[in-house]
Amino acid sequence: MRLSEYGPDNKINFPISGGGSAIVKGVLLRKDATTPGTMSGHLRPLTGNAGRMAIALLQEAHATANDTDVAGTIFTTHPCDIIIPTRILRIEYSLAAADDIDATQAVSTTTITLTDLENDIDTAFLYVVTGTGRGQTNYLTASAAGSATLKAAFTTNLDTTSRLIKILPRFHELVRLTADGTKLASAAGVGAIDAVVLDSWIVRNNNEQQLNPTQHDALTGLHGLASLRFEADIALLDTLIYQLT
Repeated sequence: MRLSEYGPDNKINFPISGGGSAIVKGVLLRKDATTPGTMSGHLRPLTGNAGRMAIALLQEAHATANDTDVAGTIFTTHPCDIIIPTRILRIEYSLAAADDIDATQAVSTTTITLTDLENDIDTAFLYVVTGTGRGQTNYLTASAAGSATLKAAFTTNLDTTSRLIKILPRFHELVRLTADGTKLASAAGVGAIDAVVLDSWIVRNNNEQQLNPTQHDALTGLHGLASLRFEADIALLDTLIYQLT
């Protein structure tokens, strides 16, 4: 875990959607947790009296045709100025057995069923850490309590030996940490630490890339790399200075 280099002089490339309308430079952008099936994983304009959780100011115009979608077919980012008044942490996801999720049944289609899987994690990624199908990624185009829809079936089907981690969607608001407090832990159920996931990263042999559903949704063979990490930039909401009530 380390402090991330976010600050007033650093632009952040956030995924953006105008919901079918063009957006001009300088618009205040928000996250809306009430409509995860259409708005998870990207930001939209905060206008009028609608929406919640302002996150950033858009620093260049956005065209309608480039709207980021939940289906993972379009992923458009623009430089933004973050307005969250806190330090940002870059935290690695734990790949340890104590911090992953058991596949509770075979997975051979675009539906994955996991006992007690949390709801509203559309646009999350999965990575198979060990067991059958290890080394694969997948992307969730929809989710409900107990099950989720994959962008495409896994190249190698999963079975009950497969163990996964859950890479939370951008702007998700609850996380969990490992027992030693140094990494992000996965579990089927929802976490309890108030935070905002600002961005997600894959680091292959020290080559860092922003997780992108058009590029990273069906990777295979990752377990054979010399080094592999998944990381997230996290803004903690409940801190000494900014306490939740």
